[in-house]
Amino acid sequence: MKYQNNKDLAEAQYYLKMLGDFCKTGQVIIPDSPQNAMPWNTQEDPLKDYLIYLFKSEFNKKKMPFTDDEFAPKFPLQVKNSKIKAKIFYEDVGKFIVECVHHIRFQRQRAWTENHRAEEVLDWSSFKRMDENVWHPLLNQLEQEHLDDGFDKRFFIRLFKGDGASKNENWERLVKDWKGCIERQALGKLKDYISIRQSNFESGLISKMDQVSRIMKTNKISEGRAVQAWELLKDAWTETEFERRLNEMKVQDRYPEIKEIVLKMGRVADANGKDRLTIASGVEMKMEHSAGSDIEGITMGDDLNSLLPLELAQYSDEDMEGLFIYKYRTRRLQTFRYKSEMSKPSRKLGFTHASRKGPMIVCIDTSASMYGTPERISSTLISLLEQTAEDLERDCYLIDFSVSTRAIDLMEKRKANRLRKIGINVVDEFGVESLADSSSSKSPTDFTDGTDSYSKDSYSKDRTKTSADYSSEGMGHTGRSVRRQASTTHLPFIGGGTSAKKMMKQMFDLLDNDGLHYVNADVLWVTDFLIPDPPQSLLSRFKEYRETGTRFYGIRIIRDDDKTENSWKNYFNEIYTIKYRPLRRY
Repeated sequence: MKYQNNKDLAEAQYYLKMLGDFCKTGQVIIPDSPQNAMPWNTQEDPLKDYLIYLFKSEFNKKKMPFTDDEFAPKFPLQVKNSKIKAKIFYEDVGKFIVECVHHIRFQRQRAWTENHRAEEVLDWSSFKRMDENVWHPLLNQLEQEHLDDGFDKRFFIRLFKGDGASKNENWERLVKDWKGCIERQALGKLKDYISIRQSNFESGLISKMDQVSRIMKTNKISEGRAVQAWELLKDAWTETEFERRLNEMKVQDRYPEIKEIVLKMGRVADANGKDRLTIASGVEMKMEHSAGSDIEGITMGDDLNSLLPLELAQYSDEDMEGLFIYKYRTRRLQTFRYKSEMSKPSRKLGFTHASRKGPMIVCIDTSASMYGTPERISSTLISLLEQTAEDLERDCYLIDFSVSTRAIDLMEKRKANRLRKIGINVVDEFGVESLADSSSSKSPTDFTDGTDSYSKDSYSKDRTKTSADYSSEGMGHTGRSVRRQASTTHLPFIGGGTSAKKMMKQMFDLLDNDGLHYVNADVLWVTDFLIPDPPQSLLSRFKEYRETGTRFYGIRIIRDDDKTENSWKNYFNEIYTIKYRPLRRY
């Protein structure tokens, strides 16, 4: 995704960073100024001031700077206590930020002519500058236009008197102050814009939160389910559209295997990816030498309690006494060697490096056999996995495959979709609008809900097609950098047979991570597993990655009358089977 070339995002990202941090932590975190300005050079920023007010507003009797009401809405409390309200707050405030950015940009564009006039003053000749009939009317005009913006006419009259008008630094000071007044004028209009829109904006935000809470309470919808439905909304929020998305989530109740597999996929890798200091305590057995223990042999030393009788005899002999003392000083006396196991308490410190969080990789079968009900099951599964990956701060990739494959970074797509909802369209590396663009993209649930057309005959017919009959939709990639062709759909059901060879190569490329090899990765296949066996070289890699901690799961979606055996179960940690009854039209 190309974020840096988007003017809207470039101008709004400072405020969106504040908004994102608040929605995530519930605290006001002010990022560093993009210009790294010193405190004495920091300009007035009405939008930042309003956001700080909005983030800190609580029920209190102290009047807030942007309202005449004694009581302000409790946005911080609602955002902290409710994920769905945090989503609503982010989108509505994000839209407001983008609108304010557009407004200030428009005001600065309107002031371009006046800024150009200020630049032309620096090109005046020295004779023109010295003419009081020239600069004095200019000061009068600036006072008239920018009196409320802080322009000090008297100061410049004193500055230009005498030979002051001939000095270049005085004119540079005038132009600098002039441009400052122009900018303050634009900021003043932004402040007026915020004040005019504030009341309707805040009341609308409160109303939307109340409506969503009422729908959840009436329909007994959980917080997580509401967040899922909210993320699936593409256009402007309406109660009808929100309730429709909630109904789509009910497929999770009919198939509990969906929740179960997401819980297993959503494991936390090694203490949430943090290094750990460990303390081990216990009892260890240590070998020690002591008299009275079992004799193990003879050694050299100076232990008088363990002397051999021969050495004692030398000590008792007057002629050999000198030799004994010499051997004692040099620790060369022959002594018995005893063995004794002594129990002593032990306590050791250890350091365990954290394992990297591996990605969540979802491989979705998009062949004709997965049309209809399997499609809807896949859709709700993906939305649930996306939310789980975001909560755990894990990478999440989607590989849809049939006769060709393509990989999608779901976290990047989710980020782009979130930006689109607030009015910022992001383009991909090919210069095409992101998959999240509403004019071209469709979510899996937006495709037709027609009847299932799969049969054994159609499957066999589809399998006669080769990859040469289709243009490749995916490009090679490794690691976190996923490259793909521009596409107009999120999860197209393109029909045809199923080939796992390309999909497995892409899957293993992601797991390889440029040779670093992920650990604690989780891979999920969603298919009917009517897939011919790929080369043995690919199948053998399952064991290789399972040994590094990668877990392979599968959801086998088949018709209730399907009796086909699954030949892939030996390669997976666990495969769940979902049977459904296809709809039929007569």
